[in-house]
Amino acid sequence: MKKIYAISDNPITCMGLGLAQVSSLLARTPEDLHQLLGNIKNTDPGLIIISKSLAQKGESILEEYRAKNQLPLITIIPDPEPLAGSNTDLW
Repeated sequence: MKKIYAISDNPITCMGLGLAQVSSLLARTPEDLHQLLGNIKNTDPGLIIISKSLAQKGESILEEYRAKNQLPLITIIPDPEPLAGSNTDLW
């Protein structure tokens, strides 16, 4: 069975997707993204969800990965927006 992974530079996104039983990985830099993509490549991934801000930082890494790998499907999700009056230090 194919696995679903989420890679984000936002710990709140990782936590939220983790609650939905998605294997969530935190990548602070494009280099982290590159390493994580290499690590999960051999685990039969079917879908990789990547946060928009991380995808923008690692655009060339994602293009290279997509060119070399037909699967898994990679999709970009929007970053969370803080609620009015919330503690924005968490974002």
